[in-house]
Amino acid sequence: MIYFNNLTGRNYNKVYDEEANNPPADYDPIIFNLDDRQVENAVNEDWQRVIPGQMAMVVQGDEKLSTTVYKISAIERTKDVTTNTEGFIVRGSVLSKLSVKGNRYNISFMLHGIEHKRLTDGSFQRDVNLISAAEY
Repeated sequence: MIYFNNLTGRNYNKVYDEEANNPPADYDPIIFNLDDRQVENAVNEDWQRVIPGQMAMVVQGDEKLSTTVYKISAIERTKDVTTNTEGFIVRGSVLSKLSVKGNRYNISFMLHGIEHKRLTDGSFQRDVNLISAAEY
């Protein structure tokens, strides 16, 4: 499982002008992006573990984990016209929505049991954009 850190609350589909009221049946939304500078940052070393077919969840700007579980369907090279940087977008199809009281999990509750060198007390360390729940 990959956990993507979108604490800035960025709407990727809007940034890449892909918001659609009636998307085609085979459309998978953009669930995350990472620019080349972030990919090269050592704290994001788990980027190498992001591959199509893997499950993923996204931590949103309100520091809560979305209840949507995605299956990564594609990783595409692209240019972000807003920031004028090159990098990657990650697309994902919805696998399931977790049934919870309320609409989101608290991030520290969800990540507290995961052992990872880039997590501190269930929170992402500074500048960390993603982690893999593989054993460390």
